[in-house]
Amino acid sequence: MAKKNDDFFVEKKSWFKVKDELLGCYLKPYVAKILYTRKPLAYVDCFAGKGKFDDGNPGSPLIALDIFRQVLAATRLDGNARIGAAFIDLNYASDLEKNLSGYKGIKIVSGAYEETIEELLKTKTGCNVFLYIDPYGIKALDCTKFDDFANIL
Repeated sequence: MAKKNDDFFVEKKSWFKVKDELLGCYLKPYVAKILYTRKPLAYVDCFAGKGKFDDGNPGSPLIALDIFRQVLAATRLDGNARIGAAFIDLNYASDLEKNLSGYKGIKIVSGAYEETIEELLKTKTGCNVFLYIDPYGIKALDCTKFDDFANIL
């Protein structure tokens, strides 16, 4: 089960900035390329947190959503590019919902990754699936779920 550290999202630490920069550097070309498969992209942030830090810095959900907007605006797929985004968090789903309220067509899932991912992925057959799995406490990650994904998708 994920830890709850009330001061974790007060300010974005330098290591978090580097991690999010890496996500952005990878995600933008990945999304731009994967959309040309003409299959929908299902993006799932399995440990989404609040979506942004109390100091105003964006977290991984806002970074991903901004990238999706940029890529969709630049694509030449004539409106056929589809991206669905789901964000899972056990402790901060209400903050996440508030911080992502300006985005349409996203799904906020309140609960633990281990308890929600299978149901969420059942509807993603035929999609490209990008799971962003970045747990704060690696002990919280149930790695047996990866074995199950092959059977779900």
